[in-house]
Amino acid sequence: MIWFRTVLIITFVCIVSACTSTPQNTRSGFLPSYDSLTPSEEYEDTELYVDSTFDQSVLSQVEVLYIPQFEVWINVQESKFLNINPLHVAKLSHYMQSKMVEKLTPYFQVVTEKPLNLNEQILMIEGAFTDVQFEPIALQVRDFVPIRLVYNAGKTAYLAATEQTEALTHVSLESAFYLGNNPQPVVMMTAHKELDTVLKADGTENVAAVKEVLDVWINNFVTAMTKHRDVK
Repeated sequence: MIWFRTVLIITFVCIVSACTSTPQNTRSGFLPSYDSLTPSEEYEDTELYVDSTFDQSVLSQVEVLYIPQFEVWINVQESKFLNINPLHVAKLSHYMQSKMVEKLTPYFQVVTEKPLNLNEQILMIEGAFTDVQFEPIALQVRDFVPIRLVYNAGKTAYLAATEQTEALTHVSLESAFYLGNNPQPVVMMTAHKELDTVLKADGTENVAAVKEVLDVWINNFVTAMTKHRDVK
C-alpha cells in the first residue's frame, strides 16, 4: 500500500522534475472538495487525496481509461507581458489529451467519449488548467553587486538584440479520478509549477513554453500508470 501511494504521488506531480516552484496551489472550484487534500511530503506545492479503498488490486482491474479534454478554469486578465490567448489554452487542452491517449493506448483501452456503461474496469481522468500565465523576471536586490550588475546588463542587451525576454511560465493543474459510476473521486490533486525560460518578446513562443511543462507531466504520468502493466 505504501508503494502504491508513492506511485500515485509521483503520477500527479511529475512536472516537479523540470521546474521551480512557489506555494500557489489553486482553489478554482473544479474539484468537488478541497478539504481532504493534504500537502505531499515528497514534493512542494502539491496537495493530494487518495481514497483508502483505491489500491493496487483495484487499479489492476482497470482496462479502460476515459480521458476527456482538460477543462480551462482561468480568469483571463489583460496583460502587456506575453499575454496568452484563451484559444491557445484550449489548444493546449487538446494537446494534452491527444498525447496522453497516444502514450497510454499500448497499455489500456483509451477513449475520449464517455462510455455508455460505467463499471469498475473504467477509470475516468478529469483535469483542468487553473492557471496559465507568464511573469517577467526582474532584477532582485541580490543583483545589485558590481559583477552581477554587469552580467545582467550584458544579458539584457543580448536579449534585446535577439528580441527575447526572460519569463516565468506558470502552470497550475487540478485533477480527479473517478472509478466506474462512483460519483466520488478516488483521487484528487492540485499542483502549481513554474518554468524559468527565455521566450520571444512578441509572445509567439509562449504556447511552446507551456507544452514543455506539460510534456514532463505527461511522460511521468504515463510511466507511473504503466510501470507494472504489460503492453497489450
